[in-house]
Formats: sequence, structure tokens, C-alpha cells
Amino acid sequence: ALPFVRRFKPSEIEAATSGFSTALETGGPRGTAYRARFADGLVATVRRAGGGDPEQEGQEGAFYRELQLLGRLNHRHVVRLRGFSEGHNRFLVFDQMENRSLKECLHDPLRTPLNWRTRLQVAIDVAAALEYLYYFCDPPVFHVTVNSSNVMMDADFVAKVSHIGTLQTMLSVLARQ
Repeated sequence: ALPFVRRFKPSEIEAATSGFSTALETGGPRGTAYRARFADGLVATVRRAGGGDPEQEGQEGAFYRELQLLGRLNHRHVVRLRGFSEGHNRFLVFDQMENRSLKECLHDPLRTPLNWRTRLQVAIDVAAALEYLYYFCDPPVFHVTVNSSNVMMDADFVAKVSHIGTLQTMLSVLARQ
């Protein structure tokens, strides 16, 4: 049981994404992300969870471990998991970040460049997220890659660490030793 994380039906996900027609991000190691508008008014980003066949040994357990990890993260500067969908096609539903990634904010020639005050605030926001993940999560969570592609910007240019699928907990590190 995951409090504050909603279980969606696959049909709800498909309807909210209009048949997966509005891709926000395609390809890459994290797969494709879709914009979704649910019947209750929630606007979110939907991403296919994991890779490969969910029936493959270990995949299902890894999916539920990732859900447990993501579902317990609650910080202003970490993109929040809103829900998930089970079944053959598993999806994760995250808060929608209106201004997309920091990389796009910095390198898109059609956007107004970020001023230095905003850039400094982004650095402070990311530091706060990393402090939360390392010092205030039990067990501590280490973000493997922090770069401008996985720092997302909300409507007010508040930075949030994202793509948490690349996270490792101290337990998984200890399990390998």
C-alpha cells in the first residue's frame, strides 16, 4: 500500500494521454514521456516504467521496489510520483513540469535566457534536493546522475530533481558487497 500514490487503470492512462499522442520526450534511456490530462483535472507526465517484459524474472520485483522508493519521496525539490499503472504496460505518473528541463531552459534559442538570480536559485534548489535524498531519507538515496537534463523546472522556475529511476539506495549498494 502506497499512501498518496494513486493506482490508475491502463485505460485511464491511455485516455488521459489521448492514445499516447502528445510525446514530451522521445527515445533516450528513460523512454518516452507523454503529457496527460486526467478526467479529474490532473495534468501530469506519464512515463513507461522499466524496460523489457514485466513477466521476466526480477522485473516485477524491481518495479515494486522502485514504486516503494518513489512513493515515499516527498520534498519540494523532487518531482513527485502521483500514481502508477500495473499490468503488461506499466506506467509511472509524475507531476507535470511546465518549463521542462533545465537543459532546454539554458540551450533553447527560442526561450528567454535565465537570468543569473534564477540560475543561482536553481543551484540552491538542486542542493536542497540532494541534501534531502542523502541526509533525510532512511535509507539514504543517492542520485547517480545529476545534470541539466534531469533537473526539471516548474511554472515558477523552481528546480526539481527528476528521473529518479536512476536512484540507488544504500541498501542496494550494501546488497552488492
